[in-house]
Amino acid sequence: MDQIVYREMRDDEEGTVCDLVRQVFDEFVAPDYGPEGIKEFFRYANPGALRERVEAGGFVLVADKSNQLVGMLEFAPPDRVALLFVILRHQGIANELLERAICRLQTAQLPISKLTVHSSPYAELIYEKMGFHRSGGATTDHGITYVPMERDLASTALSM
Repeated sequence: MDQIVYREMRDDEEGTVCDLVRQVFDEFVAPDYGPEGIKEFFRYANPGALRERVEAGGFVLVADKSNQLVGMLEFAPPDRVALLFVILRHQGIANELLERAICRLQTAQLPISKLTVHSSPYAELIYEKMGFHRSGGATTDHGITYVPMERDLASTALSM
């Protein structure tokens, strides 16, 4: 059984990462969106935009299994999980990506007391299982419906 390697996205992987995002989005999230929401999502989730956000201080962690990306997490300053998509389900990949992102933030000693996310309705339960809770009601903006959520980091111990 091949092991999953967690690491930072390489400079030339933006396209591959966005392909993974598109695959998962199209299957699980897009059915809940209309054309406006899908178009708006991909204005945000494309290689050029991803590269710009990383260059502006964000970071992307990936899960790699047998030289194939099977998961990704994008962190956007100051405190937001911007994207979290996983191809292989029920293997703890999303949780591991999140915990490694938290570890990186704590190691850098950034003054962050919580993480926020705008969860798709599909992913709300997944985020709840990872310690997030609703911080507001469902909202639709430019065709994208999301649930604001947050996770307190004050009680999160450095685990790595």
